[in-house]
Amino acid sequence: MLATIHSDLRTSSFLVPLAFCVLLGSAVGCATLGLGGVNLISIEQEWEMGRELEAELAEELTLSDDPVVNEYVTRIGELLVSHSDMADLDWRFHVVEDPAINAFNVPGGLVYVNTGLIAEVDHAAELVGVIGHELGHGVARHGTERLTQQYGLAILAGIVLGEEPGTLQQIVAQVVAAGAIAQFSQEQELEADELGVQFMALEGYHPEGMIILLERLMELQERQPGRVEQFFGTHPGIPDRIAHIEEEMKAWENRLAELQLDDGDFGRVQARVR
Repeated sequence: MLATIHSDLRTSSFLVPLAFCVLLGSAVGCATLGLGGVNLISIEQEWEMGRELEAELAEELTLSDDPVVNEYVTRIGELLVSHSDMADLDWRFHVVEDPAINAFNVPGGLVYVNTGLIAEVDHAAELVGVIGHELGHGVARHGTERLTQQYGLAILAGIVLGEEPGTLQQIVAQVVAAGAIAQFSQEQELEADELGVQFMALEGYHPEGMIILLERLMELQERQPGRVEQFFGTHPGIPDRIAHIEEEMKAWENRLAELQLDDGDFGRVQARVR
């Protein structure tokens, strides 16, 4: 179980980051070393890049204009992320008009949820669990770790400075096609689940919702594989994730009876996307 939720979860691994900071100086910010490897993008740069990505994705995705659905997803997201020390950053939540069952995190505090996911679940906690998981990727900064691996410092710095529009469009195309920046590693998926469990439990939602959804999606994969293709393409190792979530829930066993699977608003929201 992660002891604390921190905006930079691996700052104690300082030898490599220190070398990058000395070599690169304030122009690129300090590197960090996480589960996915070195992250060369500072939080400030990530959020700048996020605004660029958000604008580009708004042109490529069909975003919902339903104020009730958007307000609900945004409210849930803000409540969950309030339990991290990245709550003071500008997080933004979008609903995508897409029947595919998927949700994804984009660097810079962006979470996208498909209407297909909202329509499919039976409990609010299933949706909340997905949002919590995607926020876990964002808080742990998995997206910029993967981008650092894929593109390197010079290209990513160019995006922040507006000098690499072609690469920005490549990233956007990847998100549109795959519903994510890239496939995360199994370790990153488990870390996002750990954080998601914490966010949910602290906000009063039962983490069992995460397991219910994952089991539901495994069943759907057999019957309607096309609807969950994006999800399984970017969220590997579902059985291992379920076992890990069950283990994480043990830390909350004294409070589980108090946690809820539903809330008073989800049914009304779901009815608007069906």
